[in-house]
Amino acid sequence: MIKAELYRQGRPTVIVERAADTNPGAWARLQEALARGIESGSQNHTVVHADVFLAELNVLRELKAVFGERFEPGPTLSDKLRSMASDRKNREAVVDAGEPDFASLDTLAKQLGASGFKRALKEFQLRNLHRLMSLPHGADFSVPGAGKTTVALAGFALHRARGAIRRLAVIGPIAAFGAWKEELVACFEVPPKFVIHTGPGTIIPQDTTVLLSNYNRTASDYETVRAFVAADATQVILDEAHRVKRGAAGVHGRAVLDLAYAAQRRDVLTGTPAPQGANDLVALVSFLYPGQDRQILPDAAYFERLGRDEQVLIDTNKAVRRYFVRTPKTALELPRTKFEVVREPMRPIQSAIYQALVGEYRSSFALPDRGRHEMQRLGRIVMYLLEAATNPMLLTAGSDDGDDPAFLHPPIKLHGGEPLADLLARYGSFELPWKYERVEEIIKNAALRGEKVLVWSSFVRNIKALARRVDSYQPALVHGGVPSDDMATDDEVSREKEFDRFRHDPNCTVLFANPAACGEGVSLHHWCHHAVYLDRTFNAGHFLQSQDRIHRLGLASDVITRFTLLISAGSIDDTVDGRLVDKVEALARLMDDPGLVRIALPASDEGSGGTPAFQDDLSAVNAHLVASSDARPS
Repeated sequence: MIKAELYRQGRPTVIVERAADTNPGAWARLQEALARGIESGSQNHTVVHADVFLAELNVLRELKAVFGERFEPGPTLSDKLRSMASDRKNREAVVDAGEPDFASLDTLAKQLGASGFKRALKEFQLRNLHRLMSLPHGADFSVPGAGKTTVALAGFALHRARGAIRRLAVIGPIAAFGAWKEELVACFEVPPKFVIHTGPGTIIPQDTTVLLSNYNRTASDYETVRAFVAADATQVILDEAHRVKRGAAGVHGRAVLDLAYAAQRRDVLTGTPAPQGANDLVALVSFLYPGQDRQILPDAAYFERLGRDEQVLIDTNKAVRRYFVRTPKTALELPRTKFEVVREPMRPIQSAIYQALVGEYRSSFALPDRGRHEMQRLGRIVMYLLEAATNPMLLTAGSDDGDDPAFLHPPIKLHGGEPLADLLARYGSFELPWKYERVEEIIKNAALRGEKVLVWSSFVRNIKALARRVDSYQPALVHGGVPSDDMATDDEVSREKEFDRFRHDPNCTVLFANPAACGEGVSLHHWCHHAVYLDRTFNAGHFLQSQDRIHRLGLASDVITRFTLLISAGSIDDTVDGRLVDKVEALARLMDDPGLVRIALPASDEGSGGTPAFQDDLSAVNAHLVASSDARPS
């Protein structure tokens, strides 16, 4: 006999034990199946991570059929297996349910009002709520600005009123905390008591109803958050859930996947659920239905390289569309957007610096085997190319403390004798990057018209350098080095203070922002209708989310939202542009949302057509380096 029991205290694990009469072949087969999740063990005893054990349940049936071996689950594991079976039955029942009629929506609205929820939902929000309430766990993939936070809180209110849930834990980016706090007050007749988790040492009173934490703090202080969730029937919501797309391979993903075992109900919110392709959905489905993702998703979705394959997108959409709701931008009837793609050649010295980099790094991307260390080095090279295409002076400085951790890189290595070193030494004295000059011109013209401008850059040193150049326009700055209100002292500049200054101070013309720090959870559409992209990376989620800061529900019908893309012709900027087109089109197919492409990308006659699509980002960079090197004059 083989026995197993689930332990949810701390990190969820299953302890598997064999009796003296266990068939050796059966035990060996089980060990083989669980190998990727084994944490410790001995000859007769194995500790395996819970999600791996649950994903291999079919092997238990094999043990009985092939070896005649009995399996006995403990009481906690038995409860989990029954819960999984119930989830499967309930979610499959939703497939057969049609669209709710008006009477059903009216009844739901009345129940919502009786629960103490005071905000009236729009019809599309009620329809989303109706479907989410019918699912054991659900995903809201509606576009930013469609009211996902409001709908999520409405669901919490109903579940609490029905006695299924008693409290709520929200894991999301710090930038979204302000929206959650505002919604808690605006949506409830008696706002529930909430606490912000600031990391180790946070005191959470027993009467706390809502806990707000971010992904970093949850990962670094997992036990505090888990204890809150496990102490009572708790709903866990992942806001901007695409941040955990790496799943068990990432620190954040591992923490929230483990947290799923302590939650009574689980929901995910994101307007960009799969910015890189179908593979991004694996972590989200694994959180919603631990151990059941293989039953839901097609096998091809587990191969990242196939993530944007046409048939994989079709198959994945068919597999998951029953488990999520999505309000597309077209349903919001937002006023139109206008893209201006400004593609200009780099000036002579900048171009020479860029070509020197191309010559130095071309061979790096031709390596057939790329280990982890080599991938990190290639990532730094991409950062150098992006910097050189915008402002070569960044190359000698390296990353800033406020940069996205994924972008951290040292200054470029120079020995002093090569042509590149000489070019960089002379650059600042002889040239101003054309992008800087264009941004300054845009800000000046906006100020003359009494308008405000949002300027995006992935590099904090760009933000700081430009802010110094346009100091007379009293720029606001938000990036990873600017703390949020809950971490800042009273006399310290915070992100929220900078947002408010940009919104309400007529002398503050421009906001310089980093997509990693404020590309999510912030509404600026009532004050700003023009965003400029100084640079962009291959992160399609950042690009899409950043657009939605100024193009969202609540805009007047006559407002035109403008996006200006600055692209250094013949540089990696062109490669990034082509890759983003490819990824947004793939997400549109995956979500059955063709309007996403029309709204989120410039039309072909606005400058984006003709850029080739590549299988992955690094091969695209390699193709660019080869083409650039071949194009250099001999």
